[in-house]
Amino acid sequence: MPEFPEVHTISQDLKKNIVGFKVKNIQISKYYKIPSSVQVGLKELIGKEIQDVDNIAKNIVLKLGENSYLVFHLAMTGRILLREPPDETDNWVKIVLELQKDNKIKHLKFCDMRQFGKVAVLSKNNLDILTSKYGLMPLNETVSMENFLKAIKSKKTTIKNVLLDQKIISGLGNIYATDALFLANINPKTSTQDITPESAKKLLKSIREILNEGIKNRGSTLPDKMYVDIFGNSGSQQDHFRIYLKNICDVCNGKVEFIKINGRGTYFCPTCQPLKTL
Repeated sequence: MPEFPEVHTISQDLKKNIVGFKVKNIQISKYYKIPSSVQVGLKELIGKEIQDVDNIAKNIVLKLGENSYLVFHLAMTGRILLREPPDETDNWVKIVLELQKDNKIKHLKFCDMRQFGKVAVLSKNNLDILTSKYGLMPLNETVSMENFLKAIKSKKTTIKNVLLDQKIISGLGNIYATDALFLANINPKTSTQDITPESAKKLLKSIREILNEGIKNRGSTLPDKMYVDIFGNSGSQQDHFRIYLKNICDVCNGKVEFIKINGRGTYFCPTCQPLKTL
């Protein structure tokens, strides 16, 4: 699933390439089952100009006018591609926005192999409601260690679980949470109630470092090649994983363990990430 660095990369690339373009036409695949209300909302975007593009947690948000927002959530296998001219070889195309500015035409495609992704057309009020459902964004400079620690301790579970809970900490997924915990020397099975202020400070710093590195490297593309940017190019953060997908720890040369926590595959080094309790 694309996490914050991947979604941020997509949204910023779109911002550079489609702001100022108007929606000339929208095509919806007959095989793509979405509510009729969403189909109507999409068609109402025709003629509107894209004014801005941003992301809220893992959502890509296109602003069209003062009260219209097109929102994509890529889930497990979703992609956003921008083609100029159109490429008929793209797979799993569900929605195509034909965009025009002067004499230039571009095609924005929403593709999804397993159809877990979501698309919605929201008003400003409904976008605010969506935003309110998400927790702290670690890269927000206003997030202090105290606020971060309070959020972590608001739920009694493992630290790995709470990092993946979008209602508490937004934008993190399995890859970046795993590597951040390794960088902070915190065992993923550690109870949130055993996280000390010192550990929270180190973890917040590690999360920010890992996310910023992921953004710099334009996201992570795994062997399944599901994530690519809007131009179809792979990211390179996978070349810089700290512990994710590894068998041997790069720090201590010990064996990396793989476990499942709440159904999510988790890598950790028992030597570098010993389980500690208060």
